[in-house]
Amino acid sequence: MSEKRTELNNSLKISLKAKEKVKTSTVRLINAAIKDRDIAARGKGNTDGIADDEILSLLQSMIKQRKESFKIYRDAERMDLAERE
Repeated sequence: MSEKRTELNNSLKISLKAKEKVKTSTVRLINAAIKDRDIAARGKGNTDGIADDEILSLLQSMIKQRKESFKIYRDAERMDLAERE
């Protein structure tokens, strides 16, 4: 298992034990996105799934999406949704 996958799985375990709902849901969302990319990679013949550099790229795009969503919610004066982002 790659270093980033191990780190994410450890973070999930810690957040579950600490009952941190936001962190747990965030890590689960990240893991789901990684699994989706793994499935797509297997379709292309890569049985190991995506590498750490691809995981980092995925995380960067997820962060960018969250920032854009925050701006949209803030501009629409939906601070309840903006705070969640």
